Amino acid sequence: MTKQYDAVIIGSGIMGCSIAFELAKKGWKTLNVDKLAASGAGSTVNSCAIIRVHYSTLEGTAVAYEAYHYWDKWKDYLGVEDDRGMAKFMKQGVLVFKTKGNDELQKVIT
Repeated sequence: MTKQYDAVIIGSGIMGCSIAFELAKKGWKTLNVDKLAASGAGSTVNSCAIIRVHYSTLEGTAVAYEAYHYWDKWKDYLGVEDDRGMAKFMKQGVLVFKTKGNDELQKVIT
């Protein structure tokens, strides 16, 4: 049996495509498999397209913080130019209130 792919990735939304992109940069041949017909048509389509760095786990916060810096320099990260323009990254503020329902944030900020 001949190996056709180095990795088969389940999902072709933002997470699956991001994984495929990173592996491809390392020379891997990847295949994304999704139950839907188009990339980003699953849970990604319902995203509100925001980047935030406050999550209930330290791991989630760390990943979001790292991703923020990639979005900020999106063209450099992708390594491409597009005459039609790139997705715009607009820096906006956020205000998070401490409430009884989000006590887990204390673990992340300490």
